[in-house]
Amino acid sequence: MTVKNLTRWTILAPILILTISGCSMFGTKQIEVSSKPIEIDIIQPSMPRNIDLKEPKWHVVSSAKITNPCVKDAEGKRPKMDHPEGKLNDKGKVIRVCALGKENPDWPEGYTYLDKFLDDVKKKNNGDVIFFAISTEDYELMAYNMQELRRYIREVQEVVVYYRNVTIKTPKGDEDAVGAKVKLKD
Repeated sequence: MTVKNLTRWTILAPILILTISGCSMFGTKQIEVSSKPIEIDIIQPSMPRNIDLKEPKWHVVSSAKITNPCVKDAEGKRPKMDHPEGKLNDKGKVIRVCALGKENPDWPEGYTYLDKFLDDVKKKNNGDVIFFAISTEDYELMAYNMQELRRYIREVQEVVVYYRNVTIKTPKGDEDAVGAKVKLKD
């Protein structure tokens, strides 16, 4: 045997013995396995602030004529008199007019809600007529969508409350913390 072969066998033999025996020559050690629950501190995020919605002003506009009542007197009555020029209606009777004038003297005869709405819009928009319209069916769809949003938000709140109640414990960990119960209004 040459020196080269001797070196190979000297290194190879201990490696083969350790590989085959699996280090059993050094003895075995008893391994102890135990399992116990680990308490995890779950950080509760702060609840989001309440929704701050602003109320839009809705205008229901029709082409119906606006009644322009007479001005009330001291007794609370609306006195009328015969037309000063003696004008007659279709049946030949004298037309009755307000003795003290109309409450809105600048409104012309036959003034409608649509006319009033257009005048108000013109005042707000420097003479321009700008407004948005929605049909009755689309308004109903919008109302349905709002109900769906309310339902969804209510259900998400219930889930959040459930998980807050499950995860918030007292320092001992044996019962729910005081104030962890949240009641939702129906």
